[in-house]
Amino acid sequence: MKTTLLVQIFLLDISQAFIVGSSSCKAPPVAAGFRNDRYNGLWYEVSKAQTAGGAYFEKDCVCTTIDIQPVTSATNGDSTAINSCRKLAPSGDFMNATGTLSSESPAGHWKEGFFPGAPKANYTIVYLTDTVAVEYDCSSFLGLFTNYCIHILSRTPTISTEDEAAAISYAESLGLNTQNLPFHKTLQAGCW
Repeated sequence: MKTTLLVQIFLLDISQAFIVGSSSCKAPPVAAGFRNDRYNGLWYEVSKAQTAGGAYFEKDCVCTTIDIQPVTSATNGDSTAINSCRKLAPSGDFMNATGTLSSESPAGHWKEGFFPGAPKANYTIVYLTDTVAVEYDCSSFLGLFTNYCIHILSRTPTISTEDEAAAISYAESLGLNTQNLPFHKTLQAGCW
């Protein structure tokens, strides 16, 4: 009885982390001219729109970065995505979630995984310049629950208003933000 109750509470908690409804993951095109060497390296998250499931790791994050590192001797685009941040404040606890980017096809679109055996998310770079990127990741659970994130990334901790607006506008033009979630700035001031 106690185990059944715990399982029910867990499933209820998990279900609230996803959007329930007819929205499903989009299959956007990869950024024009995408090359792995242009995306590899350190990026600073400057803003994001994400469902509660996507916010599970990041909900208290500031000073968020992602460092994309190719897997040594991989010739298929496999990479490691090192997601790091501070909890609540620039002096807060350091948090990290390291994922794998695998099965790249086409270049710029991977499957992202964090735990062996867990379902993987689609991970796509939809916009890429030398200084700005837009990353869209999405997963569906049993075809009923959809979880997505749209990350606006910069090679520096700050971004011009024009560059951020262009990146968000492009993501919106692709119809990625199916729940019309607001974009939230990621605190980077005082982090570096």
